[in-house]
Amino acid sequence: MAAAILGPQAAPIFARMPADAQRHSLNVLALVREAGGQQPDLLQAALLHDAGKCAAAQAGIALSLWVRGPLVLLDAFFPKWVARWAVDDPARGWRYLLHVHREHPTIGAQWAAAAGCSPLCCWLIAHHQTPLDALPPHTSENTPDDGRRELLAALQAADRVD
Repeated sequence: MAAAILGPQAAPIFARMPADAQRHSLNVLALVREAGGQQPDLLQAALLHDAGKCAAAQAGIALSLWVRGPLVLLDAFFPKWVARWAVDDPARGWRYLLHVHREHPTIGAQWAAAAGCSPLCCWLIAHHQTPLDALPPHTSENTPDDGRRELLAALQAADRVD
């Protein structure tokens, strides 16, 4: 099912994800669909929104389920510390892990773009953890509103449930 939604170029990104991350993404996809979401970019973003977390594994660092929970709590209670300790260098071990934890939306969006996903899909991945009220309002009369805020809200709602 994921391969059919993602296509041959983006499906390998999903395939690299560990089984628990794939399961989470499939759950998010199911929740998006249950809520009536059928927009192809939204469905692709549901499957790939956490793919950037695989950057740690590519560097030989395990971002296991047991590590992710404490990272989320650390970032929730001490975000300034996490930001200060995070380093964009795979050789720095746990400090790189902090970087991947914080920047996985951007990393995943870059991978999706390189695989040919649409700009809207990549935007949804890149912003899946951005609070809606932190996004600038759509004000340009020259740029049509493509419904991205509503799509992002749907993705975030499904991601929060699972």
